[in-house]
Amino acid sequence: MSPNHSLYGQASAFADELTLLLSRSLPDAPAAIASISGDRVVVQPEHPVHLYIGGAKRATLGVRFRCELDSRGDWLAVENSSFDVRADVDRTPVLRFEYIRQANRAPAAHVQVHAHRGALSLLLAQANHHKAHDMSALHIPVGGARFRPCIEDVIQMLAEEFGFDTLGTWRQAVAEGRESWRRKQVRAVVRDWLSARSSRRPRLARLHRHPTSPRRRRRPHRRTHPLVTLGA
Repeated sequence: MSPNHSLYGQASAFADELTLLLSRSLPDAPAAIASISGDRVVVQPEHPVHLYIGGAKRATLGVRFRCELDSRGDWLAVENSSFDVRADVDRTPVLRFEYIRQANRAPAAHVQVHAHRGALSLLLAQANHHKAHDMSALHIPVGGARFRPCIEDVIQMLAEEFGFDTLGTWRQAVAEGRESWRRKQVRAVVRDWLSARSSRRPRLARLHRHPTSPRRRRRPHRRTHPLVTLGA
């Protein structure tokens, strides 16, 4: 695959991939679209994905990617993303998977759980946490920028842990999507490594031209004559 310098073009292709994944995994899934937002492009379903249990709608899945081109202006990069599960009985998310590329204090990739646990609240209060009774104030790190959970991981969790209704092709769709995601991340890691390596070369060249310590002078090589043995 060669780089496409059109941000919107790459984001639209990504939206098509997301549409295919959702349509093969969850019933009544909406199509994903790419929409321009300033100098970025947002990729998300047309509306939150409805989640069913036994055919009855019980929750929604929100999916959103805010995209830009990478630092070289070649490849699509995710500036931030969020996946959130919300029960119909409450507008507050049950949990959120978030990624913020330029995160400052919180881990770039993290999970926030909206729940209550007495022992945890007590620990946070003892540590003088500013939101001791709000478990969602904790940003639980997950995998870092390159190996964070993908949307396929979330769909598998919804199917196997929550028991939401799925389509018969969901396992294959998730496996194929996850494999594609991991390959893209590995390629991105390699590009990052090559870029960092090339940026160090000029510095290394300067160090070779101007070493910090004087070189030792080699002593002249003294030639020795081989031992000659005379036969009788």
